[in-house]
Amino acid sequence: MKFASMSLVASLAISLLSSDVMAQGRKPGSLLFYPVHRSGATYFTVVNVTNTNLTPKTLTSFGGSTNVHFNYVNVTRNPANAFRPLACTVFDRLEFLTPADTISVMTGCHNATTAGGQEGYLVVYAEDPSLFSTAWSHNDLIGSELVINASGAAYALNAVPFSSPVAFHKATDLNNNGHRDMNGTEYSEAPDVLYVDSFVALAGSQLCLTNLTGADSDINSVYFSVWNDNEYPLSATLDFNCWFDQPLTAVSPLFAEAFLKSLPNDPSELDINCDGRNDLEVGWAAIQSVGVRTVGGLRIASDGALLGSITAGPSTLLNGGHLLWESVRTQGNGGWGH
Repeated sequence: MKFASMSLVASLAISLLSSDVMAQGRKPGSLLFYPVHRSGATYFTVVNVTNTNLTPKTLTSFGGSTNVHFNYVNVTRNPANAFRPLACTVFDRLEFLTPADTISVMTGCHNATTAGGQEGYLVVYAEDPSLFSTAWSHNDLIGSELVINASGAAYALNAVPFSSPVAFHKATDLNNNGHRDMNGTEYSEAPDVLYVDSFVALAGSQLCLTNLTGADSDINSVYFSVWNDNEYPLSATLDFNCWFDQPLTAVSPLFAEAFLKSLPNDPSELDINCDGRNDLEVGWAAIQSVGVRTVGGLRIASDGALLGSITAGPSTLLNGGHLLWESVRTQGNGGWGH
């Protein structure tokens, strides 16, 4: 019996170790990326940040405490081109989280707002409470957001976490450039390809993308590989700077129901009335940067970093938000800093 018990313990230990090594899904990080925020009188966002570190504070140590720096990126809309905003301006807040602490803020109160409201994205990262504006490694942050649009529709999104390989509570800005570099040295790398697992052409889906390579004015050229419900291949390109949240049909007409109906279709997919015939057109897409350049045309990178989500837009009621899927392959030329 003694040997059987020892064998059982050993088996359980191996199983637990294997489970930990193979664990998938989102994990706490030192930097959290929120793909979209809406702040104003007619729509708002509730942002949640939680510190999962339980180490108590002492008289000589912060323990598991940390500052968290909120950086709201507020977009100045461009009436001439929704994909090329005129500016992306940062408004920042600093909060202190004790061990096991959580904070929830309404962006309409926490972010600077205007009469017409603000929209954009949010970056939250851990900082040393004892040193001014010093980002540090604190891979214990998790978060999410609840976005309410002007029509009263709500959708929730998890934050996208970036962990830091730097030693616990050591400064992460190793090259002293003032940026949070997603290069695998300061913070984990960004995905190389993003995926829209499925879209419904009539659902009013919107795509939100952020450029994480270069400056706010730099232009990221994006290539869309799209397939309909019958594996019919399509493609589109788009140039944007900083951030956008626009209907898929504005990204490209190939996402429109009328266009997809003109293609070879699977006659049985998305049969909503169970009569054996498809009623709505669906598809999926892969999204990849094919280069970033300055406004003047100087090439910055051959493959920029992107993050984003599907959203319900500022007024659309249908097809609430979800994060884009990410490729296993990563790339290290992304980052954030102002």
